[in-house]
Amino acid sequence: MARRADPAARAVALHEEAIAARAEGRYQQGERACREAASILEEIDGPQSADLANALIEHGRLLDRLDRLAEAEAVLKRAVAILTGILEPARRPRHDPDGLAEDDATVVADELRRLLISGQLALAGVVRAAGRLGDAETLARRALARAEAAFPQGDHLVAEALNVLGMIHKFQGRYDEAEPLYQRALSLVTALRDVEAEATVLHNLGGLCHARGELAAGEPLARRAVELRERLLGADHPMTAADREAWGALLEGLGRLTEAEQAYASSLATFEAHLGPQSLEVASSLAALGSVQHAQGRLDEALASYRRALAIREARLPAQHFDLALTMNNLAMLLDDRGARQEAHQLLKRALTIFTSALGPEHPHTRAVRKNAEALAPQT
Repeated sequence: MARRADPAARAVALHEEAIAARAEGRYQQGERACREAASILEEIDGPQSADLANALIEHGRLLDRLDRLAEAEAVLKRAVAILTGILEPARRPRHDPDGLAEDDATVVADELRRLLISGQLALAGVVRAAGRLGDAETLARRALARAEAAFPQGDHLVAEALNVLGMIHKFQGRYDEAEPLYQRALSLVTALRDVEAEATVLHNLGGLCHARGELAAGEPLARRAVELRERLLGADHPMTAADREAWGALLEGLGRLTEAEQAYASSLATFEAHLGPQSLEVASSLAALGSVQHAQGRLDEALASYRRALAIREARLPAQHFDLALTMNNLAMLLDDRGARQEAHQLLKRALTIFTSALGPEHPHTRAVRKNAEALAPQT
């Protein structure tokens, strides 16, 4: 027993270190600690333990933050499979091989259900980030149904599931379906006094307003998300930077270009410092900066920002990911302004192919790019 206790204590300490590192934005350190914790737990508890699944979920979250999406998906799928395998027998008539009292067994089952829902939601987020929105929706709906069944009075996990599903619908262009999910999530997290979750939902509501063109309505929501996150995590945290960038998009839409550029530049510096110069978050900030630079007539700077953003996304994302097409569209508009009409049209054709495949022919992004491509088509 003494030999078992030391590795177990080491695993617990590493897992706690990983959680703290993620909270502080130290994702590389957290990933290493969590990977070691999972390895120890698998050795001492076997490949099907709940403690291992818990460590794998945390590992998957950290891999997601580091843009290692394929690894994150594999790790989270394994965690979900472990927990499903443990929980499925609980649906059959109860037996008590470990001598657990009925109340104790119920508590254990509730904790396992929480872990499973958390794993499903983390997996849905990774699959969405990889651009597979239909698969992500299926996972999110499954997690939401499980959460609502387990916690019918409302719970943090119900709110998270509503938020994740709302985010997927927003990317799908299903704005009218996204809004009530976000509003339900906001009501729950406000009642639960979960300030960090409130910041996340406000960020997403602001993004939905941006997508709809409701800029004046979205700006105070996004600004409030930044204020809450700064208070919780500080100004130089990657999550705060993500909120600030989303706020910048609304400021840009409102014509407040200097403020938007400041927000984007601040986010870019934070992402580069915490995640490295080739992260997808860096690409997002560069693309945003390029948009402001373009609007200000700083075409050479905008071209450099767009090209760097596109290079990062092409290196890190699947070839048919819609984020690639977004950057291609913006770069094409800039190239047209610089007189490179033929190159711009070729980029728009690529973007249209991607959007049609990834989002469908009637998605707002697809329609916008189709219109742009038709406007730049060679005259016959």
